[in-house]
Amino acid sequence: MSLPLVSVRVKAMMFLGLLASAGSASAWVSSELALQLETSLTSDSNPLRFYDGNAATVQNGNVDTSDKVRGIDVRAGAIIPVLSDRTRLILTGDLGKRSYQHYQDLNHQTKAGDATFEYAIGDVVSGRINAGKEDRLFQYINGSLTDKDISHYGQQGAELTLKITDELTIPVKADRSSLRYELGVNQLYNFHQQGQQASVRYYSPTGSNIEAGLRMSETDYPNRDQQQLADLDKHYRETETFLEAEWKYSVKTVASAHLGLIRRRYENLHELDTTLFSTLVRATYFYSPKLRLDMQLWNRPFTIVDPSILYVIAKAARLDAQWKVSDKTQLNFSGMLQDSDQKLVPRLAEFQNEISRKERELRVGFGMSYEIDRGLKFNIDSVAERLTREGSLPGLRQGIIKIGLEYTYENLPGSAAKMGLKRYQHSLSNSDALR
Repeated sequence: MSLPLVSVRVKAMMFLGLLASAGSASAWVSSELALQLETSLTSDSNPLRFYDGNAATVQNGNVDTSDKVRGIDVRAGAIIPVLSDRTRLILTGDLGKRSYQHYQDLNHQTKAGDATFEYAIGDVVSGRINAGKEDRLFQYINGSLTDKDISHYGQQGAELTLKITDELTIPVKADRSSLRYELGVNQLYNFHQQGQQASVRYYSPTGSNIEAGLRMSETDYPNRDQQQLADLDKHYRETETFLEAEWKYSVKTVASAHLGLIRRRYENLHELDTTLFSTLVRATYFYSPKLRLDMQLWNRPFTIVDPSILYVIAKAARLDAQWKVSDKTQLNFSGMLQDSDQKLVPRLAEFQNEISRKERELRVGFGMSYEIDRGLKFNIDSVAERLTREGSLPGLRQGIIKIGLEYTYENLPGSAAKMGLKRYQHSLSNSDALR
């Protein structure tokens, strides 16, 4: 698991040089800078997520579904004050490479970059403008697709918050996003989406808040052929009326909730129109300065890349724990139990009376980090998953263990966390990894 540090450092410094050119010399002197280098080795028992009993045979003769993946990543970021600490430019990015031992056709590069301009005009107006892109490997579902595919995701957004009083604000947002696949079989899911959102937020004297609003969006699928248009349509409009609240019960306990009513209306296939509820409840308890507990409950819809499935409704409970054993050692644990109801496209269902399929997913993750020296960390990340399906349908099992060595340089302590570089790590056991 060796890392060609000279080559990687040269690329990283070049990347930081590009970031530096975005700001003036005087602003750059007072900027916050961060650089991360990581090398890792991952053992994955089922990278293509084959169902039980479905063995894979690849060109090099491997008949095992498991594989080992070597990874190298360079992450960098900068926070550049423009006029003040409240008006600043935040630039972050990631460059990586993944090399598979057996499934060598899956070798690929990862790329991501984000730019955010945060601004404030007096005490009344504040907001942000952001744009980002990410290239990553297709997230395989059930082994039905074994060819390499890379997804290209892009997004742009703008947000403005008008402060009416100390208790009352009006946030307004607009955003655009797009997703494009390279492989022809997945291009029916290429989409363009644009949305707008407006809400009213009230803050209590204790720091709790409640927000009510409306989000509207339109989604187009430009690469569908005539048969796909007849089965799935090409355009839909969606509105969500939502209510959000955050309750600061005490210094140690914070809870939040999101309740939404989603109405989706298709352009031509009105039999696909749906009205759904989305619910997410979170609670955080700081048991001590060293132990943090997080709980999540949700009942929410989402889509997957499967032409026979219109949408999926997931009901789940999840628990996370972070324990700082010492100044150098931290342990992480996560557990999730999720029941999914896959709503099928009526005209594409295998059987005429089949309207949905049910799955249950049990997922447990564990992670550990040890600070060898200032800025140098040794990480272990792991997750085990078992998926069962109703009836006699085969299930799915997957186990992943990742070992990594990470070096972080910061000109000011905490800069990497402030920039959010951790989001590029695709951690197995953190809260973003478990769906």
